[in-house]
Amino acid sequence: MYVCDRRNLFLFEVSVYSSLVCVFLGKGLVCVSSSQIIEVNLGDTILKIKALPREYQHTCKSTGLMLWESAQLIASVIAANPTIVAGKRVLELGCGCGGICSMVAVKSADLVVSTDGDIKALDLLTQNLATNLDPSSLDKLITRKLEWGNKEHIEAIKELNDRGFEIIIGTDVCYVGESISPLFATAKELILSSNECEEREPALILCHVLRRVDEPSILSTASQFSFQLVDKWPVGFPTGSSKSIISTWFSENAVDHIPTTALNIMYFERVK
Repeated sequence: MYVCDRRNLFLFEVSVYSSLVCVFLGKGLVCVSSSQIIEVNLGDTILKIKALPREYQHTCKSTGLMLWESAQLIASVIAANPTIVAGKRVLELGCGCGGICSMVAVKSADLVVSTDGDIKALDLLTQNLATNLDPSSLDKLITRKLEWGNKEHIEAIKELNDRGFEIIIGTDVCYVGESISPLFATAKELILSSNECEEREPALILCHVLRRVDEPSILSTASQFSFQLVDKWPVGFPTGSSKSIISTWFSENAVDHIPTTALNIMYFERVK
């Protein structure tokens, strides 16, 4: 995948290797000989991620055991623009087994909390973190189980950071209609209050391919939980309220170098 910073393009490379892993497919435990070790090259960072092959996406209930394009895009964006998370507390929702956005963010952030509702994905994530991060980064990255809307899980996250998070990231978390309300409800509980932020407003950044849930449904639900869309990509946000935030992450020809134009980035802030 090609993604750019403000100066030039760099190559986002993915190499795939085979290994053996046992996973749950449907109701049974199956050993899959073609599981992948995915080598992700982000310029000066190379991540080796153990994940289930995408060929099982229609038979495996745990989509968090796979690495998706939206996570690769946002990881690339953060790698090229570390100021997005620099000195901030970052929460990743639905990080899956890869957690590559969290791994890149922890280099610049003060704290990163990676969450998923699937314990199998979190177990594999723990292995991937140990493979890719040094002890100093591991000290700043915490993993927790978080089912959206689960009050006990939300309170456990608040105990880790009672002030809230300046940046919340979610990649490919908007593909099931029933999960959209719990997603925004959880983000509302855990994002930093607007009046506590001295610089740019706290943000919820979502990246996804639009599937069964359309954009109007996402925006309608967001507004119910006091989130306002202030920018989006690649179409842009053609109103006077646009803050032109996302465009600063890419050069003018970036879209020409991204394999799938179906990817969308939505940048939300809390309504004051």
